Amino acid sequence: MTAISINQDSQMLLRKVIDFPDQIAQALSLLKDQKNSPVHFKNGKESFTNIVILGMGGSGVVGDIARILTRNAPIPVITCKNSIPPRFVSNSSLVIAITYSGKTRETLSALNESFKSGAATLVITSSGQLYSSCNERDIPCILIPENGFPRLSLGFMLVPLIGFLERMGILPRSIEDDILEAIQVLNKLRSECSENVPTKNNPAKLIADELSHDKFPTVYGESNFTDVVALRWKQELNENSKIHCHYDYFPELLHNEIEAWSEKDHVLILLRDALHEQTIGIKESVDVAKHMIEKSGSRVIELWTEGSCEIARLLSLIYVGDIVSVYLAFVRGVDPSAVPNIEFAKREVGQVYITEPKPPK
Repeated sequence: MTAISINQDSQMLLRKVIDFPDQIAQALSLLKDQKNSPVHFKNGKESFTNIVILGMGGSGVVGDIARILTRNAPIPVITCKNSIPPRFVSNSSLVIAITYSGKTRETLSALNESFKSGAATLVITSSGQLYSSCNERDIPCILIPENGFPRLSLGFMLVPLIGFLERMGILPRSIEDDILEAIQVLNKLRSECSENVPTKNNPAKLIADELSHDKFPTVYGESNFTDVVALRWKQELNENSKIHCHYDYFPELLHNEIEAWSEKDHVLILLRDALHEQTIGIKESVDVAKHMIEKSGSRVIELWTEGSCEIARLLSLIYVGDIVSVYLAFVRGVDPSAVPNIEFAKREVGQVYITEPKPPK
């Protein structure tokens, strides 16, 4: 692997990605303070018939992870990546808007629509301006630390979200021990994937090298678990490495996409979880698909989750993918921090603000 050039990393993104375990630890510490500040909703509701999590991009994937972790909750938890919330949102709904920047057009538009339905709302942001605007309108808001970019702040957004869902009784177990296990697993991976570990002993650098040889990356996950990790891999390869990436998930892909494996210029990254495969009965199907794809001449990189609890297992593969995306940027000679196309698109479409009126003084 080529040497890492500081000049290619204008915002020191690699260091922030590598230090993700520390971010999770800091977020857990902040969560303990948040538990002492109960949330009171404007409509007085304390129980709900559904929860809708709004968010786009790096903020949106946080909602996807929460949706996976709450898939067995007593009420449905869904995500919305659109300017308009689902029509079923009502005064018995809880709408959680996650916008790291505080300026996400689609998220704020959907939040404004949710106000009209009388839904209870919660906002998670790093924007002091949005935080103040929420406070002026008696909208509960969790202010998280700034960390440069939404994609670098997964832990700061995820931990308070699932902590809140735990307090609501939506998550079936206490999350503190799970987060502590996740930190332990992530620290182990940090020791294996850090920049000072030679390529031959560094799984993240080896994968980045594999993806640098004009191969089109495809990432497969498993429905209702590592599918969200596959989405995160795609997003990070897009934003950091500046490459196209396709993702799909089992078992659905066995009914369509498996027929497309005839080209040899693809690399498949197969994200697996032994317990989930056993639970939903797809291990044999994944094994068969892997064998078929290898027979087609394509390279298959198989990665397994680490840890015992679901949070640790999901974050273990997310963490490796994030690091891979930065190493691949260096191999390709691009700055992983710069996202000029995204910034241009945001400038062109303009800004949206909260429209909920301030209460009378």
